[in-house]
Amino acid sequence: MAEEPRISQEQIDRLIAAIDKVERKRKIMLAGYLIAAVVLILGQVGAFWVFATARSGVFVGWVFFIPFAFVGSVLWAFGKWAARQK
Repeated sequence: MAEEPRISQEQIDRLIAAIDKVERKRKIMLAGYLIAAVVLILGQVGAFWVFATARSGVFVGWVFFIPFAFVGSVLWAFGKWAARQK
């Protein structure tokens, strides 16, 4: 009967380090998604409040684009942070 190949301790350590790296990146990205969702909800509520309280005849529809700009920056920043993880 043939002997099964064994994995060395160094290979196991490298595998665990790679899994830890991937998990760290996923946690950072998850935090970014959750913060982006909160920013979007609060931003849209704020934009609606600005739109509702604006004087009649004044165009303030552009205010609904601002929360999406903030969400984009949050996602971009967290993506850059996750990519820098070693």
